[in-house]
Amino acid sequence: MVRNRIKRRLREAVRLNLEKLAPGWDVVLTARQAAADAPFEHLLEAVEKLFAQCRS
Repeated sequence: MVRNRIKRRLREAVRLNLEKLAPGWDVVLTARQAAADAPFEHLLEAVEKLFAQCRS
């Protein structure tokens, strides 16, 4: 149940930031246990930061 919650939250964070990812990139996310307790805003920030690095 926790695993599915983390997956749903990460999937939504990626969906909201997908247009920021440069074309041609494949990204694999590996969630850690802390993601289960992290506020959704922190997950959004982490995904935004990751996608910004992919543009560089």
